[in-house]
Amino acid sequence: MLTLVAMGKGVLPVGEHSRRYYPRPDVAYVPLHDAQPIERGPVWLEGNTTERVREFVRAAADIAEKSPIA
Repeated sequence: MLTLVAMGKGVLPVGEHSRRYYPRPDVAYVPLHDAQPIERGPVWLEGNTTERVREFVRAAADIAEKSPIA
């Protein structure tokens, strides 16, 4: 998607962290000061649910509950 943005084919709203993790000299990251924060969470196909996936989600939720950011 960032390649298309760099080619002038559109825009892509991304979280603030993208500037740090995906630095590109051909893309201008413009802050949207009045935009709502972007919230993310794990997503998977219900048919692919395994005990490993459930344990990962449980661990992530436990950490998120203890996070000072949450």
